[in-house]
Amino acid sequence: MHIILSPIASSYTTSVSVEGLTITIDSEAIDLSIIPEGGVAEPDEDSPFIGKVTRDEVTVRYHYDSSKAEPNQSADWSDYTFEVTEGEVPCPIVWKPEPEVIEENDEAQDV
Repeated sequence: MHIILSPIASSYTTSVSVEGLTITIDSEAIDLSIIPEGGVAEPDEDSPFIGKVTRDEVTVRYHYDSSKAEPNQSADWSDYTFEVTEGEVPCPIVWKPEPEVIEENDEAQDV
């Protein structure tokens, strides 16, 4: 399936996976087999999809946690476009590095 993720800065990160003609977005399984071969569906306003939906191609509203992401994300659509037949759709977001955890020694050290 040809999947295009349309990034939206948010307070959470969307998860997307594919199994056959079923795409799961944030735990909601959507069966695309109800669309006839060669057919096109138009999503509702509250749908996770943008634009025309087919059995072979979807554009997904991809929310990402902007507090954990680098401020400058790619503007190249190819970085958000994936061919996935089974499994998780890769996350295209560049994340800030995890803060380094410094453990303090409980014992006083003699110098």
